[in-house]
Amino acid sequence: MSQLLIEGVTYARRNRTQPPTERLAKALTKGYPDSLAPICASCTTVNSLPVPPPEDPLIMVEAWFNEAVREAHQRHPNAMTLATVDTASRPSARMILIKELSRIEGYVTFYSHYQSRKAMELERNANAAGVLHWDKLGRQIRFEGIVVRSPEDQSDAYFATRSTNSQLNAWVSEQSRPLESIAELTRRARDKASDLGLATEPDDGEEPRSGIRVPRPPFWGGYQFWFAAVELWLEGKDRFHDRLRYERALTPIGATAFTTGPWTCQRLHP
Repeated sequence: MSQLLIEGVTYARRNRTQPPTERLAKALTKGYPDSLAPICASCTTVNSLPVPPPEDPLIMVEAWFNEAVREAHQRHPNAMTLATVDTASRPSARMILIKELSRIEGYVTFYSHYQSRKAMELERNANAAGVLHWDKLGRQIRFEGIVVRSPEDQSDAYFATRSTNSQLNAWVSEQSRPLESIAELTRRARDKASDLGLATEPDDGEEPRSGIRVPRPPFWGGYQFWFAAVELWLEGKDRFHDRLRYERALTPIGATAFTTGPWTCQRLHP
């Protein structure tokens, strides 16, 4: 999906002369069986959500997500607010970037330092909430569920796709901890670049070209946010918004996956 995000934004910028409705139709129907095409088309209804609603909300989640990426109305259409709580039930929220959306299993993947504030809070309470909001499109998706670490091989694979300087940052930034100055972070980066044998300074604006493979730090990697609840919100005239809430059961199987129950759906007042 990270590659899809990049290609989607690029596609939208290259094809501004193509009618928006035609671009949207191609974006939503590409790769879908013919039986799902009518459902996907109804996902873009301006005034209301589909009646009856689809049994699986992730069909609409993926359709809306892909449209937001391709239309490129905002710099990071994959930016999601992630809310967690500490041991005293005090909430905190921040923006994270979704790097993968799994429609079949029903989770999104993001990456972080495993000793950051959100990581420490998720370690103690894995329940979280998230919000995607696309103001230009008049759409919002709310998620509730459980966050677990991604399998290490998946974190390794994603880390290898990052720029060398981004990989270096993962090594030297003690995310969420106090920092005396930017100069201190720059010094740490320079020292680590030297330890790794990188050919250029980490802060000179150019990518090191040493050809050296930078390993993933053991304290940095991916998270999978599995959905137990999904709410679709569509802006309506005079605040007559349309809302659909879906819920399902999550049963853990191992440390990184769940078996999922069937979705139930309910329409909500605005």
